[in-house]
Amino acid sequence: MTDPAGHIAAVALGGFADYRERFAALTQRAPIHFRRADWHGMRRDAAKRLDVYQECLDRSVDDLNGTLPAASNTRAVWRRAKKRFEERAAATTDPDLAETYFNSISRRVLKTTGIDPEVEFVRSRGPVQAPLRPDADCRTYTLDGRSPATLFLDVLRDADLHSALADPAGDAQRIARSLTRKVTGLPDDARLSMLATIFYRGMGAYLIGRLALPGRKARPLAIAFVHRHGHVAADGLIADERGIRILFSYTHSYFLAATDNVGGLIGFLQTLMPRRRRAELYISLGYNRHGKTELYRDLTQHQNACRDIFEISPGKKGMVMAVFNMPSDDLVFKVIRDRFAKPKRTTRSEVIAKYDYIYRHDRTGRLPDTQTFEHLKFGQGCFHPEVLEELRGTAARSIAFNGDELTLKFVYVERRVTPLDVFLQTADADKAAAAVIDFGQAIRDMAASNIFPGDMLIKNFGVTELGRVIFYDYDEICPLTACRFRRQPRPQAYADELSAAPWYLVDDNDVFPEAFHSFLGLKPALREIFLAHHADIFTPEFWQAHQRRIESGNLAHVYPYRRFTDD
Repeated sequence: MTDPAGHIAAVALGGFADYRERFAALTQRAPIHFRRADWHGMRRDAAKRLDVYQECLDRSVDDLNGTLPAASNTRAVWRRAKKRFEERAAATTDPDLAETYFNSISRRVLKTTGIDPEVEFVRSRGPVQAPLRPDADCRTYTLDGRSPATLFLDVLRDADLHSALADPAGDAQRIARSLTRKVTGLPDDARLSMLATIFYRGMGAYLIGRLALPGRKARPLAIAFVHRHGHVAADGLIADERGIRILFSYTHSYFLAATDNVGGLIGFLQTLMPRRRRAELYISLGYNRHGKTELYRDLTQHQNACRDIFEISPGKKGMVMAVFNMPSDDLVFKVIRDRFAKPKRTTRSEVIAKYDYIYRHDRTGRLPDTQTFEHLKFGQGCFHPEVLEELRGTAARSIAFNGDELTLKFVYVERRVTPLDVFLQTADADKAAAAVIDFGQAIRDMAASNIFPGDMLIKNFGVTELGRVIFYDYDEICPLTACRFRRQPRPQAYADELSAAPWYLVDDNDVFPEAFHSFLGLKPALREIFLAHHADIFTPEFWQAHQRRIESGNLAHVYPYRRFTDD
């Protein structure tokens, strides 16, 4: 082969183009599914899209392994290939994403451990500067003496959803009423910028924008749409940063949002959520591989800037995972232990399968996104001795020591939250009550999406920065429909009441909701609050009703906003 470097660059660019085309094709079907209320089709395409990157990557690697002579597969050739690729990728609409794709190929073919800057793109391009094109990407509106309802009617008429709306004038009125309750004194020179891209997820669609108010801080704006009685209708309005952060939370599944200007979209979203990592914004749109690249860059920059080290994470030690983090960073690292203490009966491969199951499932705002990293290399000085001892003693299969370096061969990375049991120890009465009520709502939301947490101890739940309760211990999670919810048999004799073990036959999939009282771990006062709001969770009928709905094919929608009917 006369030009192996050029061949590598061409294969990588071709594979990336194939990935973007297939990703876009699945994303662009979301409006069709939404208009038809084809929620199963929406879920199928969302799940298929998760596999597109790996499938294209496998083909690119197979192509290179089959066509590149061994003598040409050297780091010197790959250095030249990287330069050639960079020159050609700069002409694409998404050079950041293209460079991540090249990195994936390079790491696979060269079997890279750690990071190799000579054959990988490691520096960040900095803040996204891609401009938004007027009308094609973003539309701008002003009041100019009109009523807010008239303005929003124009917004709806310009939106791609307009033809599906049953009552756009009524929708505009509801949106306007909600906005005037949330934002007082709308001036005539207020400017509303709305993205042309519609964001689809689950059974909802969202128009996203920004409201600029002279002399005041700009506000994010999101209009939610759902199917109601066979027609599409506006269902809620978000007009604050907390609300938009919940909508784009790492605890939700990924949006399907069609655009050929990913950089511009990310840049606009950053203005709405300035405290949200770029990595999380990329991941929220389904670009999780590039999101992982951004996460790693964030991690190394943070570590270099403050010389922070990894420490054991607060809370009770888990039997399945060794968990550690840098105290001043918001990421947590989870490494699977080699052996699990009793009563755990699961295996390493089963734990990995559970995490993959959640990755592909509707996370309903209650299950954190978890990214898998392989062969991350750090100096041992980056770890507190207690962490090194924990990893050596309990997770040797997932790590490797080489001189002064430690390689994490397989690790999960997710956002750090405060364990619910730790939170309740120091929270005041009002915050503790709110957390306990939301704890019950988290269980309800998971049940609605066919998720049974398995182990419902409060140590397995956490409280996010926004005060929402989520579930993060996936090793015993299972589909709700795989369980058999039963009432506990009554004792037949006094000896039955004294027995420490059940005196009745219990199969592996049997669940007794009445027994949850003893497993939640709530103090009496908080348990009473929980019961006042969620007593039905302790009955088999609650769970059985969800099973019947799910088995009938009737999917549920969890609303990540206040609905107009709730205002």
